[in-house]
Amino acid sequence: MPDSRRNGSLERVTVIGLGRFGSSVARTLHELGYEVTAIDLREKNIQAAADYVTLAAQGDGTDQELLEQLNVDKSDVAVVAQGENLEASVLSTLLLKKLQVPWVISKAKTVLHGELLQKVGANCVVFPELDAGIRLAHSLGVRHISDYITLSPSAGIAKIEAPANLVGHTIEECTRGQQAKMNVLLIKRGNQLITVPHYQEVIKAHDQLVIVGADADIETFVERNPVSPVTKTH
Repeated sequence: MPDSRRNGSLERVTVIGLGRFGSSVARTLHELGYEVTAIDLREKNIQAAADYVTLAAQGDGTDQELLEQLNVDKSDVAVVAQGENLEASVLSTLLLKKLQVPWVISKAKTVLHGELLQKVGANCVVFPELDAGIRLAHSLGVRHISDYITLSPSAGIAKIEAPANLVGHTIEECTRGQQAKMNVLLIKRGNQLITVPHYQEVIKAHDQLVIVGADADIETFVERNPVSPVTKTH
């Protein structure tokens, strides 16, 4: 199992709610080497999670007695993934902070829901559905985008697979005239990470590029047909 120890001890994480989001978080954390306790009301979700978490318990994430019995207060992090039920997500968040869990991450469906979660103590609020909608909207303009982080309404950080028209060209050739507007932050080439790649780095097929800039400039970069410099002959 991969080792995710940061300071010599394995972090303990509790995940409350095993819908698509919660089960994905629990499974990934377990694969990364965290000790995961998963809690859900539905028996079928608990049975499924038993194969990929440390402890799977059927019960109510708003039941303080249950949380204490499961030693949730010993968790370093808790994830409240039951965003569908506003009351339950707020109560679970409140209880986890009452039990002095150091870091609580709560899922919200709306901005107002998120504000409420912050007011009762959530250290971090995530919006999976909203974020997915944002990625989809941006991908309509730049079809090669596989992931996207919004920095402003019209700019962000995009991950794309190198389009065929850029393969074989250097970053300098691909960004000519755009250097002040956007940047290639990273190239993932197989298992290799090339951070802050040099302008003379040649883009290869299947490279994953991480780019920051305005959406329009990212689109221009992806769509351009760069021209290699003419080699002088003597």
